[in-house]
Amino acid sequence: MSGFRIAHIESSMDWGGQELRIIEQTEWLNARGYPTTIVARPLSKILEQAQRRGLPTFTLPLRGSAHPSTLIPLLRFLKRERIDVLDCHGSRDSFYGALVKGLTSIAVVRSRHVTDPIKDRGWHGFVWRSGNHGVLVTAIKIREMLIAQELATPERVTVVPAGVDSARFHPTVDSGDLRKTLGIEDGKKVIANIGMIRPDKGQRYFVKAARMLLDNPEGLPPLAFIQVGEATTQTAVYREEVLEAAGEALGKDILFLGYQSDIERYLALADIVVIASIGTEAQTRLIAQATLMRRNIIATRVGGLPEMITDGETGVLCAPESMESLSAAIRALLSSPLQAAKMRDAAFERAQREMTFEHMMNVMIEAYRCAMARAGRSMNKKT
Repeated sequence: MSGFRIAHIESSMDWGGQELRIIEQTEWLNARGYPTTIVARPLSKILEQAQRRGLPTFTLPLRGSAHPSTLIPLLRFLKRERIDVLDCHGSRDSFYGALVKGLTSIAVVRSRHVTDPIKDRGWHGFVWRSGNHGVLVTAIKIREMLIAQELATPERVTVVPAGVDSARFHPTVDSGDLRKTLGIEDGKKVIANIGMIRPDKGQRYFVKAARMLLDNPEGLPPLAFIQVGEATTQTAVYREEVLEAAGEALGKDILFLGYQSDIERYLALADIVVIASIGTEAQTRLIAQATLMRRNIIATRVGGLPEMITDGETGVLCAPESMESLSAAIRALLSSPLQAAKMRDAAFERAQREMTFEHMMNVMIEAYRCAMARAGRSMNKKT
């Protein structure tokens, strides 16, 4: 017999780290005998990606919070596919999850990916407290928020660490002729920022820190700064502001490269990876990716980032919204190669223990099992 059966429900229309994480989890689960389906809205990016990768999907127009034209097809799908666990990833999804919990014996899990303030009034509070059999969060900070607001009891909240594929992200990844393709001269140190271009990711401060170092290069090797990621329609104006901040260095020593699916090649090219976030950040997989590749990390003290970095030992933590703090951290790492090497080694050892995809998924599967037990579902299936 197969393992228990899972459905991820995600109502987002956009594409980002949360949606990619669901896709990769679904691939892993299906490959290991846990039949898993993605439930998503028509024309959504996650549905498009899932279908492109040949993953099981169910297209559902997720209307409102309790619309019969959504609820009835959802219940029929769950019954037909004999789903054991429904993992809900957004507020709208969780409202439907609460209804599923009340109408069926399916184990309902709610996942929380961001450190934004949590709504706890009225129906929102009820759904948090009573609409699931367990909560999965991507940072200790989120767990603490839920407990402090009395939205979940400690035993019902599991922190699922950010994990990545160590077979894909490792120190010997070859960036090939990428340096030459990008026109970055040999000998230049490469400082990278990777992520969607939007205000909470802080690219404006990354670019301003880059300008500070390029304008005051005394004691530094030659530098090149790269940004990998794209804006959404909603953040196009912000992207133009960031490009403008690069000034005359744009296209020369500061390169914006757009979305790239093979980010491991860009990490392999980088000497330092900078996470300049100013809000909504949980435990980002970028830290796991970079440290498994033995890259130095600089990150801001935002959300769950300090949970993944021990300042001065496995990386450097900076104040958010501070180009001065970022530029000083970059300068310090470049000026102390022995200390930078020690940090890379310590971070790599920690990542091998705690930040692999295998470790992350084992934690998640155990959380699913606990939710099933709370729902009273049979645990006799082979897993």
